[in-house]
Amino acid sequence: MNKFTSRFVNSEERKNKRKAVLFIALTVVAFAVLYFLGIPAIGRLTALVSSLKGNDQKISSSDITPPPAPKFRNFPEYTNQQSVALYGNTEAGATVKLTFDGNPQEILSDGSGQFSFNVTLQDGENIFAAIAIDQSGNQSQKTEDHTIVFDKKTPDLEITSPSDGSSFFGSSQRQITLEGKTEATASVTVNDRIISVEEDGTFQYTTTLNEGGNTLNTSQKYHKTNYSGRSQNQKQAGIGS
Repeated sequence: MNKFTSRFVNSEERKNKRKAVLFIALTVVAFAVLYFLGIPAIGRLTALVSSLKGNDQKISSSDITPPPAPKFRNFPEYTNQQSVALYGNTEAGATVKLTFDGNPQEILSDGSGQFSFNVTLQDGENIFAAIAIDQSGNQSQKTEDHTIVFDKKTPDLEITSPSDGSSFFGSSQRQITLEGKTEATASVTVNDRIISVEEDGTFQYTTTLNEGGNTLNTSQKYHKTNYSGRSQNQKQAGIGS
């Protein structure tokens, strides 16, 4: 009985020793694999994550400069066209927010910072302004308030002297003075020559007639060169021998 027990104990000890040796060997191999492969990989992964995080923080923290305020160009101050295109520029890729007569709209500027809006004018003054917001959320200063006056009414033009079809005789009547009246803010031209208009809207133009029929073309426009609507009148004056 004692021999049997002794052999059994010895057998179990040998098995335990083999298990212990195997466990130690596997542990050494595992540490070796982890040391030569796992730790560098983990380090590289950690470095990559840290780098990405650092880049994100760098981008978010460094881009704090607001874009330039939108700059509009070549828009009319006065017009008789109800639809107008507003062109301008700001930072490339920025969102431009326009407020036109209290109504907001927005558009994304292109790769060179250009943008445009199509707007419909109301009678009289139309006021607009805009801001720009870049991709980091930085907001520009607001532009100054701009004004476009929409006026489709044609100004009145009256030729008071001479009357249409008047005749003049002799060299003493060869020189005549054309007189008329319009609105004080209008600009008058006679045969493509600009005539000054007085504060009360009256104007005069002196010219020398040729023998035979003479045609004097008069036209005017509102607000000097800013308004394109025109009303035209023609006067004919004949000179006889």
